Amino acid sequence: MKNLLIVFGIVLGSHGLIAQNIAESDSIQIVSKIDDWNRAWEIKDVELACKWYSNNADFTNAFGFNRIGQLEIQKYLTEVFAFGFVMSGATEQTSLKLKQLSEKAILAITTVEREGQKAADNKNLGTRRTTHYRVFEKTEEWRITAHLVSDARSIDSEIH
Repeated sequence: MKNLLIVFGIVLGSHGLIAQNIAESDSIQIVSKIDDWNRAWEIKDVELACKWYSNNADFTNAFGFNRIGQLEIQKYLTEVFAFGFVMSGATEQTSLKLKQLSEKAILAITTVEREGQKAADNKNLGTRRTTHYRVFEKTEEWRITAHLVSDARSIDSEIH
């Protein structure tokens, strides 16, 4: 098996990936699905954001809003994506860790920084750091079965 860190340093660029003896093909598939989520926020594409959730996925955002199932998550994110103040700014993923939970389950932990996001009153929130915990489970393919977004407090202000 190839050294994962060398392979990912070349193939996946600046993801900052740390993996624990996870098959290269599985890692690439999971990272690609996380990249879809990140891209969806950039281009404001709800369908792409929700593409890899399972039919019974459990999603909880940083403010405690919980939805179960791909369709309910998509309905909720459609509302979120319609808020210009939420969708303002740009996000950069700063780290990615993969931890094998079982042969058919992997935990992916990503950290992102978002610049330029606004509050509902249109005040700039400064740099926001958010951590995403996603459980991917494999049946025919890897799907997100749980996604918890950490508290996204601004590091520049008390607004969040």
